[in-house]
Amino acid sequence: MRHFKVWMALAVAMLLSGAASADTFKLVTLEYPPYEYTENGEHKGLAVEVVRAAFKLMGHGVLIESYPWARSQKMFEQGQADGIFTYFKNPQREEFALFGKEPVVTQTISLWVLKDSKIEFSGDLSKLQPYSFGVVNTVSYGERFDTAVKYELLHTDVAHSIESCINKLLAGRTDIWVSNRFGAIHELKRLGKLDQVKELKLPVQEVPAYVGFSRLHNHTALRDAFDQALVNLKHTGAYDRLAKKYSE
Repeated sequence: MRHFKVWMALAVAMLLSGAASADTFKLVTLEYPPYEYTENGEHKGLAVEVVRAAFKLMGHGVLIESYPWARSQKMFEQGQADGIFTYFKNPQREEFALFGKEPVVTQTISLWVLKDSKIEFSGDLSKLQPYSFGVVNTVSYGERFDTAVKYELLHTDVAHSIESCINKLLAGRTDIWVSNRFGAIHELKRLGKLDQVKELKLPVQEVPAYVGFSRLHNHTALRDAFDQALVNLKHTGAYDRLAKKYSE
């Protein structure tokens, strides 16, 4: 293991030697606890801490800015940011983003309903066509759900925040709320509403989420160095220590 760690450190150094010298890069994100959120003016969350740790290992600084997701994506696509997270990989996004092999986090996409709801999920989204789904504007919920929406197999009610989605569900304005599991639990606990809803038995999909790096800025070397830094964090146990902090 010791030799492996030394090799990993050398690999990171070699990647960085071909990239630019130490710089500070701007990454944009959204409010999506517990992965990324703002508290007392400070950016926090599992994905935020992983990104910072990786950039520190790379020898670069990172400036993280949080905006509504649609704005963050537009800034990234127009080259006003070097990267964006947490970003699901799909062909449309690959036109603007360079994706690595290592996800920052893997999200479990699940369905939430009122506590007394009779709705059940067998794993077949098409059987839920009669119901309305609460979603956040421009947020991807993985290939399975996004495809069903694209081909109008499901009816969505779009909100601008997770909290708004929860309020619509509780008010009966939507039947089902779609969210990643950790984010849903975090926000429901914060609002004191966890006892009013339940998660349907089966998840929709397990979806890896990445940092997307700008094609406009040709950040291939930066993407590769970040990927190697993530591998290092995972093999040394540093990643698991951060994940444990947010899962307890």
